[in-house]
Amino acid sequence: MTYLKSFYNKMAEVVHDEKLLMHFFQDSLSGATLSWYMRLDNTKIRRWKDLVDAFVKQYKYNIDIAPDRTSLSNLEKKDKESIKEYAQRWRESAAQVHPPLLDKEMVSLFANTLKAPYYKHVMGSSAQQFNDIVVVCERIEQGVKSGRISAPTEKRGFERKEVHHVEDGYRGRKNSSQNYHTPSQITNIKPEPHNFQVKS
Repeated sequence: MTYLKSFYNKMAEVVHDEKLLMHFFQDSLSGATLSWYMRLDNTKIRRWKDLVDAFVKQYKYNIDIAPDRTSLSNLEKKDKESIKEYAQRWRESAAQVHPPLLDKEMVSLFANTLKAPYYKHVMGSSAQQFNDIVVVCERIEQGVKSGRISAPTEKRGFERKEVHHVEDGYRGRKNSSQNYHTPSQITNIKPEPHNFQVKS
């Protein structure tokens, strides 16, 4: 655990005095961690090793949920989050990954989490360091705000369009009953008389 290692290194001069070490450890705690410590069963915490074991058992979940390369790849910039804020949040998560990320790997993972218009411009840049890629992203963000770089448009659903058919040289009309007859109307239709003239 990072906290235990840091504390132990600071207390290097008194590591041989377990009672003093445990006393200083209590003084270093605060908030929820101090409340946890005060609820410990003193009959079970007799040595420094007992305290370390109890602490690791209590806060082991921090190790279990530590970010890895996959979780870094799944991070996304929030709508109301500036690119600098996102980069800081991403970098803080990246710092917890073990084994540590190389600079080249960090740049590649971060770039792949970006969307338009950042991704295209970042991949076309020559940035090799994480700080450099953040600077490029900030310039893109300014370009979007100034209108020099077009922002991606939201995709909308399909819109229904009214289709007009052409029949007999006329466009179809909304009244579907027009030009149609019911069966009763058909029987009542009388043929029109025709005058035929025979040429001699």
